[in-house]
Amino acid sequence: MVEPSAARGSVISASALATILLAAAAYHLITGALALFWPDTFFDEIGRYGVENSHYVGDAGAFTFAYGLALLLAAARPAWRAPILYVGALWYAVHAFNHLFDIDEARSDARGIFDTGALAIGAVLLAWFGRISERLAREPAAAPGGRP
Repeated sequence: MVEPSAARGSVISASALATILLAAAAYHLITGALALFWPDTFFDEIGRYGVENSHYVGDAGAFTFAYGLALLLAAARPAWRAPILYVGALWYAVHAFNHLFDIDEARSDARGIFDTGALAIGAVLLAWFGRISERLAREPAAAPGGRP
């Protein structure tokens, strides 16, 4: 059975968006915890740019972990979704821009290019999900029996 929001033209239903937010929350919580609690491992395996500074890696982990918590809350609070997704899109876009200037400081140029591209794609996806959440918020709630 097609969910009412999907029948009205939304690309993703509200429940599918909530699932995506939970997956994104898990990713950010795990990545943030790794950087926060094991900054040396994070630096060696993921974030090898420039000279290692465990304190700043931990700071970045704290920000990432906090964003994961925000996504977790947004999964349960539809009114929070668009603002949190748009803030994430902005964060990822600025992060990608920063990586663009430091491509040559990555483990390899290929890794630097990949990381920059992945962050840029993440920014686009977060903005797109934000737009979808706005569209879903404007749709009338379905009445019992599946009719709006």
